[in-house]
Amino acid sequence: MNFLWVVAVATALGADAFSLALAIGLAGIRKSMMVRLVLVVAIFHVFMPLGGMMLGQALGSILGQFASLAGAFVLIVLGSRMLYKIYWPAKQSLPFGEARQAFFAGNITNQSSLEGYGIYLLAASVSLDALSVGFSLGTIRADIFMTVLIMGMIAGLMTGIGLVLGRVMGTRLGDRAELFGGLALLLIGIKLLF
Repeated sequence: MNFLWVVAVATALGADAFSLALAIGLAGIRKSMMVRLVLVVAIFHVFMPLGGMMLGQALGSILGQFASLAGAFVLIVLGSRMLYKIYWPAKQSLPFGEARQAFFAGNITNQSSLEGYGIYLLAASVSLDALSVGFSLGTIRADIFMTVLIMGMIAGLMTGIGLVLGRVMGTRLGDRAELFGGLALLLIGIKLLF
């Protein structure tokens, strides 16, 4: 897998972190917490795909070419799921304006959810897809070190940009980022099939 494909996959994976960071940035966050969140998300986006890639490579050596097909299928499913969430959101979700109003009406500080283990749970939730994608990349024998390093750097960068843009612009870019991410994973998965 060449460098541009790794960047495309990393950018697609960073879309969830970017969208969440936009919302957090809009609600407001201390600069020290911004830096901490960026670092934690970046680290999770290194270790989650690393674990997935190691598992994928082990399975790839056992299953041979069938593992590559399974990896492509995982990417297609993840991309399709991201697109599905955009066009058919879960019924329990609120429009952002209502959610923001409920957030502030409850006098809940946005910092409280990032204190203690909260920041790690948040980082894990936005990097779960990276575990599955890492498995897919492991089945096609991608360069582990370069891939996970790029994924971590791009996820951290996208988180930081999301936090800053959230303070400035709001969350309109979040759905577009997830749309791009879903399409990228879907197309990469289809390419790997052929």
